[in-house]
Amino acid sequence: MNKKVITIGIDCRDLQIATSGTKTYLVEIVKALQEPIESTDVRIVIIKPFLPVISGKTVLAKAFKHLQFFCWKQISLPIITMLKGCHVLICTDYFAPCITPGFKNIVVFHDAFFWEYPKHYNAFWLQLFKWFAIPAAKNAAKIIAPSHYAKKQILHYLQVPENHIEVVYEAPKVFSQTISSPNNFKLPSVPYLLHVGVLSRHKNLPRLIEAFAEFLKTAQLPVHLLLVGGKSASVFDNDYQAIQEAITKHQLTNSVTLTGYVNECYLNDIYKHAVAYVFPSYNEGFGLPMLEAMSYHLPIAAANNTCLEEVGRTGAIYFNPFNNQEITAALHDLLYNKTRIEACLNAQDAVLQEFSWKKAANEIKNICLQSTNKQP
Repeated sequence: MNKKVITIGIDCRDLQIATSGTKTYLVEIVKALQEPIESTDVRIVIIKPFLPVISGKTVLAKAFKHLQFFCWKQISLPIITMLKGCHVLICTDYFAPCITPGFKNIVVFHDAFFWEYPKHYNAFWLQLFKWFAIPAAKNAAKIIAPSHYAKKQILHYLQVPENHIEVVYEAPKVFSQTISSPNNFKLPSVPYLLHVGVLSRHKNLPRLIEAFAEFLKTAQLPVHLLLVGGKSASVFDNDYQAIQEAITKHQLTNSVTLTGYVNECYLNDIYKHAVAYVFPSYNEGFGLPMLEAMSYHLPIAAANNTCLEEVGRTGAIYFNPFNNQEITAALHDLLYNKTRIEACLNAQDAVLQEFSWKKAANEIKNICLQSTNKQP
């Protein structure tokens, strides 16, 4: 019996510009999707713009960038997808073409932040989301969400049938390359708590710094806080100034380091030398760094709301992200409560077994097959 053939196109424009978890998602999914699936011949087509993405921070540059993005998503991308003979197009950045000649869309919504925090987005970008991303998502074959929490939030705002959204878990990235920390900063010489992520408002980092200042008053030994990540691309979502103000207010210049954006080739070294990981976000769609921290066997303290308990399960210590005293207490447990530390670390291997990019890719392939009625 001949194998059934399906051609899956993947919009890879984000590989040119993304620097955070969305790029990790795209890179790992592309890699895993290229692995063979049993009894089905799946062909993967990488679709990228012919021209480089416009960059720049001036008003004119941003306007051209938005125009270029619109033209790519709504004109060039669907035409290329059709010409490549794709049955399905996967878009991993919320936005998919509204017109789909001869193919079906599958679009990834990593969270519901566009609805939950509209003030964190440029007004024009928010309008693009309302005018194009929402209609395309409603007409897509499927929407993929990274957690059941994210699915619940998206369903609340998008108001589509529950079976229109499929949950596909992400997985930790393996940082195989070991390179010492870059020249613009040195790893702390004392034990350090680690946080990796863009300095966005929902990361709740000013409150973490306040709780860390209180924790240091009773710390048994010197401890440092290392915040790895660049400023948010959106000026409306950038929490850098509030973070700096919190550091100055609590006189933590010598105890908290902001590294700025760090190339992933350095992250192996950074994770490897951390003493623990802290994740205080008051909202996340998935929380990929939690699994990355687990892969390095780091004790973890994380917020107890949104999706983080769904992902971390019994592999972390949890706290109320809006309560400074609870965060301070969790930091104390993270370093000094041997019973809680061992319980979390002992659970992490089992937690990690539930997440893999191979599993995610196979689930996405099956969604593609179902959407085109080409089930193996």
